[in-house]
Amino acid sequence: MSGTFLSGVLCAWAAAQLGLGAFFVLAYFAGRRESEYFVFGLLCVSLSVMSIGVGLDYHDGAHAEGILADQIGMSGVIFAAALNVHFALCFSEVKQRLRRCWPLYLLALFFLVANWTGALWLPGKPRVVTSNVFGVRVEHVVGAASSIGNAFYAVALLETLATVAILARAYRAGRRDALASLIGIALTVPAVFNDVGLAAGVFNDTISLVPHAFLIFAFGVAGTVLMRYRLAAGGLEQTTQRLQLRTDELRTSHAELRVVQSELVTKNQLAAVGELAAAIAHEVRNPLAVIVNAVAGLRRVSGSEEDRSILLSIVDEEAARLNRLVTDLLRFARPVSVKRSPVSLDELANRSRSQISDGYEIIVSVVEDPDLQTVWVDPNLFRLVFDNLVQNACQSMRGGGRVEILVTRGALPTGPAVSIQINDHGHGMEREVRERALDPFFTTRPSGTGLGLPIVQRIVEAHGGELLIDSEEGEGTRVTLLLPLGAPPEDQPASDDPPPRHLA
Repeated sequence: MSGTFLSGVLCAWAAAQLGLGAFFVLAYFAGRRESEYFVFGLLCVSLSVMSIGVGLDYHDGAHAEGILADQIGMSGVIFAAALNVHFALCFSEVKQRLRRCWPLYLLALFFLVANWTGALWLPGKPRVVTSNVFGVRVEHVVGAASSIGNAFYAVALLETLATVAILARAYRAGRRDALASLIGIALTVPAVFNDVGLAAGVFNDTISLVPHAFLIFAFGVAGTVLMRYRLAAGGLEQTTQRLQLRTDELRTSHAELRVVQSELVTKNQLAAVGELAAAIAHEVRNPLAVIVNAVAGLRRVSGSEEDRSILLSIVDEEAARLNRLVTDLLRFARPVSVKRSPVSLDELANRSRSQISDGYEIIVSVVEDPDLQTVWVDPNLFRLVFDNLVQNACQSMRGGGRVEILVTRGALPTGPAVSIQINDHGHGMEREVRERALDPFFTTRPSGTGLGLPIVQRIVEAHGGELLIDSEEGEGTRVTLLLPLGAPPEDQPASDDPPPRHLA
């Protein structure tokens, strides 16, 4: 083995280290974004510079360029020592690692300047060291280190030992993927001692071993990457199995929940049917009792014609009440079928005037807005809505009063809306009455069925709107209808200004 052959080997190592560094740097920028990849890539590049310098040093021939070769090699070693510690800190995920490495990089910059200004070497002719490598004599130049140079060798040795300690601590903390890197750097430590001893003049019959040992470290880091992916794949498989188990458990729980929910719905339906049946029975029993008593009175022959007339009128009234109850019950129970068309709000509101008695007044106010002149509703259903609400307003004002209908813009969660407010100045509602106003069969009137407002609410909601009730005892009641503004998409006419539909 000659110096030229050894120089060629070192240059080959330099090319391999440079390629390895490019691989790790590209892996970082390709998406891994793990800082240890980037730092280790720079470490490989730095040690490739060292290998080039050492290779030039072992080249056969004159050694006039020996110090230059040492300076090139030292340039790589200076930053490689700091990058080594930085890599270990990144690998161990130490917090604020960059802040801890700044002093090392500043110190490396100081040694780099000292290297190229000659402050690392004692003035004079460098010594030529002859080494015996496998029986072949190899000569290379070694500069005599100054006190600054010896300080750098000590710092580089300490940084290498610090790298070993950091990786060992990471492995003891449970990072099993640190084992390969730890073995690689541990095998590099003797090579660092060898090269420091060679540069300091302690060893003579040896060659620089760090470029060769570093490849072991590089393979260790590559092994760490493979082990990391293997551990990640194993962890992913375990996670997949756990997720599958949890999915099966959730599927079973969901099936059980559906059974319980079905039973609960059935029980709720039965409870609702029972409550409805009880309410209907109560509402029907009273008129039937009155009818039965009236019929019993009619059977008595001794009664006068006037008494018979009174009893017959009672039967007619209670029969009419039963008919209203059945009619309202069918309206409440039957699905609401909406057939929308453009309807004039002003005409719809004013039509309610014919439904009120003497002593009552309806005032209709529609904001001057072209979008509020018509509303897309089912005219037949909304006649029922207005008649019911206006009658409720009149009945709350005993002895007469004023019902105000105000049409303005409003808002729904789904978009803009038309707001129809029906205000009265009656006795208002107590809090308990207001909270139950929309409950079926709840009424405060002796002759009411308690289905008026629930029917109104169902009609409004079938049109995509909302019904709001605001009432204070002694201050009157305000019922607000919020309806979507404009025609539904499927009913949108070709003309932007459809003619309003007149009510019969």
